[in-house]
Amino acid sequence: MDSLDEEIIANVDSGIIKYTAISKKMNVPLSTVHFRMKKLEKEKIIKYYKGEIDWKSAGFSITAFIMIGVDKVILKERNRTQEIILKELKEIMYVREGYIITGDGDIMVKIIARDTGHLKDIILNYIDSKEGIVRTTTMIVLE
Repeated sequence: MDSLDEEIIANVDSGIIKYTAISKKMNVPLSTVHFRMKKLEKEKIIKYYKGEIDWKSAGFSITAFIMIGVDKVILKERNRTQEIILKELKEIMYVREGYIITGDGDIMVKIIARDTGHLKDIILNYIDSKEGIVRTTTMIVLE
């Protein structure tokens, strides 16, 4: 991978997916962009294309990060893992990102909510209710 591939990846990551738009922006021939993007797709560097959503415009005015603590004894007894919990959390529409982390928590998720009542509902009914989760710490994004 060279700097041209990196610039193509940066454009795709920013939401530009049309070959012609990338070609014009980078001042590179369309055929070069087409060839390079097909190569990046084949190498699974570009896995898929998705639209960029303005969640605030869609009515989701709150973004929050939730640090989640799990009880590893309970998980072991129930034959569950942090990976399983994270996979289940990522299936929730309101969870936009999720990671297994080190430090004070075990898992961190980024969520969106319509308002504080909706945030409360997500935490109590979608997150805290998962078997093995014993605590959450919520940090609301201010800006």
